[in-house]
Amino acid sequence: MRTLILVLAATAVAGPAPARDLLVTMARPGNLYVFDAASRTLERDCPLEGVFPTPAVIQMSPDGKIAYALVNRWEDVIGVNIETCETVFFARQSDDDIKRRSMASLAVSRDGTQVYTVRNPVRLHPDRHEVLPAEFAVYDTSAGLDARPVAVHPAPRRSSVMSAGDGGKVYVAAHDIMAVDPATGATEVAIANYSWDRPTYGGPDVLAFWPVGTQNDEFMLLYSAPVFADETRTEMTDFVWGYQSVNLSTGATEIADFASFEVIMFSAVRNPQAPNELYGVYTQLSKHDVATGELIKRVDLPHTYYVINISSDGREVYVGGTNDDIGVYSTETLERLGEMRIPSGGDMGTATLQVVRAE
Repeated sequence: MRTLILVLAATAVAGPAPARDLLVTMARPGNLYVFDAASRTLERDCPLEGVFPTPAVIQMSPDGKIAYALVNRWEDVIGVNIETCETVFFARQSDDDIKRRSMASLAVSRDGTQVYTVRNPVRLHPDRHEVLPAEFAVYDTSAGLDARPVAVHPAPRRSSVMSAGDGGKVYVAAHDIMAVDPATGATEVAIANYSWDRPTYGGPDVLAFWPVGTQNDEFMLLYSAPVFADETRTEMTDFVWGYQSVNLSTGATEIADFASFEVIMFSAVRNPQAPNELYGVYTQLSKHDVATGELIKRVDLPHTYYVINISSDGREVYVGGTNDDIGVYSTETLERLGEMRIPSGGDMGTATLQVVRAE
């Protein structure tokens, strides 16, 4: 009895294990990987039988336990429990004569009960392909391995990445950033992009593929655009990088330039502990202060990385995609602190790199 009391007392003093960051990604030949960010060790290697991982756009459930991903060459959605490696959700989006592909368009509701995609259907005829209207599809996450949409609404054409907000709206990167009500299909412009009213700017270019803003609770995209001396647009004075962001808790939006276009950046995140700090990645890792427009530091990388994410405490950034390694860098100095390797040696390609908190 005395031993039991001592064990219980020690447990009470120790309390629950501290939360830690896990990194979630996918790679060839068809595996989902979970790494412990602090120890740089592999936590789970989940073979996905019969699944081709491209494009591996990943969105996490709110509790961080289920990884939902676009797979099978943009066609299907899989949900995998990252603690057990069990496949708990699967949606085959195509029918016999209609192919449906989602171009990075995947989101999970904030309560975890629904999954959303924008599907681009094409009817296959013997002599031609018939392009059909884009569809915003709503799935119930409890539907299991033969999930069918519970609702389908018209969707903006040319939709890519998406994220769901607290108010129930889903923010979709299309020609503009759109806000979609998944209950009714009602759509409105959240941030004007293609249709922005900036008379001395040319049209913006946006590469929207990696949904990685959740660490700062935002849906954020980079844009680049030419800036002219006046509204005649005859003399270009700058070519700029900017960001556009939706706060996923409040729905508040912002759009702002932050630097001249000096290097390519495929994706970016802001520091959850210092949102003025923006980190962008491709062949270099850049640290910007978006409040002042200052480039704080830039370092060359061993090779190109497509995707970036950041630790919950804001002290480390993780760069991945492209090859088979995840690089770890200090947000203070941009010094390379370590790396994690995909065990199969397979490349991550366009896979998302998500960060979740776990006990």
